[in-house]
Amino acid sequence: MSLSRKLHDAEERGAKAVRDGAQRLKTAIQDISAGVRTVHLERKAANDKPAPTVSGAEQEPKTVADGKGRTGIVSVNGRDVGPMCCTGGQRTRGR
Repeated sequence: MSLSRKLHDAEERGAKAVRDGAQRLKTAIQDISAGVRTVHLERKAANDKPAPTVSGAEQEPKTVADGKGRTGIVSVNGRDVGPMCCTGGQRTRGR
């Protein structure tokens, strides 16, 4: 095979690679555009729902079933922590 033939073949392979890459890019852009349209339509549908007609006076205040209120931190580095109390910056005994 002559040098010019090898160069020609390499040029054709490069051109084919560019065409294939452009086609993959075009397909990816179409997929992303379809996903964005879907999300946009879902958000629009969610925003178009009518607001509840119950007035503020008729709504019951939301309460926690056990009466504790906020939970706070329940795990650190994947390990559960026990109940803690605020010590005001003072160290507790045993540490």
